[in-house]
Amino acid sequence: MKKIALLISCVILGLTGCSSGDGSETAGRKESAAVSQTADSTTMVVQAAESVTMATQTTEPDEMADAITPEQALAAIKKYNYDRNPELESMEGSEDYTISWEVSENEAGEIVVLYRSYTAAQIRYYINPTTGETYVTEYVEGITSEEERTEESLNVRDYLQ
Repeated sequence: MKKIALLISCVILGLTGCSSGDGSETAGRKESAAVSQTADSTTMVVQAAESVTMATQTTEPDEMADAITPEQALAAIKKYNYDRNPELESMEGSEDYTISWEVSENEAGEIVVLYRSYTAAQIRYYINPTTGETYVTEYVEGITSEEERTEESLNVRDYLQ
């Protein structure tokens, strides 16, 4: 908002200094023209500032109302995995497979869902709680030396119920 006020002030000052005259006009006409030009400029600047404010308000999500909760993130990631591997849900309930899910939040404010696969892979989904944008990492003990980012990405909002 401070930037908009500064922009308005700069435009008004710039426009008032731009009045043209050839010296033949009377002082009253110059004054009247400057006031008219300033009023028109002020109106245009105010309209522009209102447009910027309205655009900002419509494009910025209400973080408190729209933020994804850890529980929603976990449910969405499970749905994403079940959609990709329909047998996973039945495997999860079986004693033959070790599958687990954990959800937490990291220092960066991301929601992190850890999926320990039946293959022993540790797959982490890093979720932006505001946008839902998600990237994926994988770590497999004995195969990879550390957690590595994969090319897989998604938006968990597509899997919210």
